[in-house]
Amino acid sequence: MIVLLCVTVLLIYDYFPGAPFAEMIPLQLLMVIMLALFVITVYRNRKQQTDQVHMFQSQVFFLVYIVAVMALLTVLGGESRVGIAFDKGIFWAALAVTLMEISFQWRRMKQADE
Repeated sequence: MIVLLCVTVLLIYDYFPGAPFAEMIPLQLLMVIMLALFVITVYRNRKQQTDQVHMFQSQVFFLVYIVAVMALLTVLGGESRVGIAFDKGIFWAALAVTLMEISFQWRRMKQADE
C-alpha cells in the first residue's frame, strides 16, 4: 500500500510539477522519504512468506494501477517531464518486458497445478 502511494505521488509530481505540494516539498526530500518508506515496506514484506498466486495478483494489480494512474494524469492534462508516458518507446518496452514476465509466471503457476 505504501509503495502505491509513493509511486502515485511521484507520478503526480512528474506530470504536474507546478502542483501546490511540489513547491512546498523539495523533490530530494520527497524522494528520501519515499525511499525510506519503500525500504521499510520491502523489509517488512520480506519476512512474510507469499505464495506464487499472491505475487502474481500483486504484479498484475500494480501494472494495471500504474497504467491507470498514467492515463488519468494524461487525461487531466499532465505531461511527464521524465519520459514516463504513453508516447515514449521506453514505456512500451518496459510494459512488454513486464507482460512477458507476468506471462511466464502464469505458465509456471499452471504447470505447478498440473
